[in-house]
Amino acid sequence: MSDSQCRSSRHLIDIVDPRWRSEALPFEDIAVPHAELPDPEPDSNGQPTETLSEQEKKWSDLALQLLNQHITSSTSN
Repeated sequence: MSDSQCRSSRHLIDIVDPRWRSEALPFEDIAVPHAELPDPEPDSNGQPTETLSEQEKKWSDLALQLLNQHITSSTSN
């Protein structure tokens, strides 16, 4: 079948009716993990749409924790 041809699914016609299509979950009932929410207090440099997990990935990509370990190990020698 090519992209210009579509095969409709007839069994969905019996399930999907206007009442079913209009139903929606209230905003409070949608569970979103805390790390996937946008930052509640974005700083002036950050993007307000970035999630906390996206911001966390950026910092881990810089490997700053390794820099701190290297400094501590070199001062102890």
